[in-house]
Amino acid sequence: MEHYETRKAGLLRSFPWKPIRFIQLFLFIIVVMLLSPVLHKTPFLTALLSIFFLNLLIVTLSFAGFDVRRRWPLILLWFLGILLDMAAVRTTVHSYATMLEASADLDNAVIVVICVVMILRYVLTSHEVTVDTVFGAIVAYFLIALTFSSLYQALAVIEPNSFALPVSADTGGGYSRQSALSYFSFVTIATLGYGDIVPRHPVAQMLSILEAVTGQFYMAVVVAWLVSNLVIGRKGR
Repeated sequence: MEHYETRKAGLLRSFPWKPIRFIQLFLFIIVVMLLSPVLHKTPFLTALLSIFFLNLLIVTLSFAGFDVRRRWPLILLWFLGILLDMAAVRTTVHSYATMLEASADLDNAVIVVICVVMILRYVLTSHEVTVDTVFGAIVAYFLIALTFSSLYQALAVIEPNSFALPVSADTGGGYSRQSALSYFSFVTIATLGYGDIVPRHPVAQMLSILEAVTGQFYMAVVVAWLVSNLVIGRKGR
């Protein structure tokens, strides 16, 4: 147990990162979300997204108890996503670019799903509620929305008419579509239902239903677990 208590997490391993590992990851997610609409497919945004996924992997793997040899497949999966993104940008053949872009989105979704599972396993097996577990639960919630966002984007690349998007998103290229679908994902998981973006394709509709139900069950189960553990901890003290 002592070994895991002294383990460092995050991009800066020389810094005592453990007490704020999920806080820094939460802030990183917020920064990426705020900068994505502004940077509009710049090389800096591509690099920022790559660093985000790498940081996400390092943080989650560092406390999950994974053997070093079992970490390499996930690192290779992250590297594969980078190669697919670069190839999609450089390919001039539209059909190949579409296939590569959709594959990159699905690769990102797989990475995030693995990280969500590991984070929730850590949160739900913790014996007490701390700032770390609370932010871990928040980060997992955001990552679930980002997972569905990647799935929506992959579907929209394969079938452009999967969603009824605003005119600006329809004519604004990949950036506008990705931004709109990320917005749609967070609106759906929170069950706000503004109605400005509507899923048309049956697969898009089923994914939307699945995300809304997942968001509701997540809030009910995880929040209830955190509250009950907090009450038990206070009674114990």
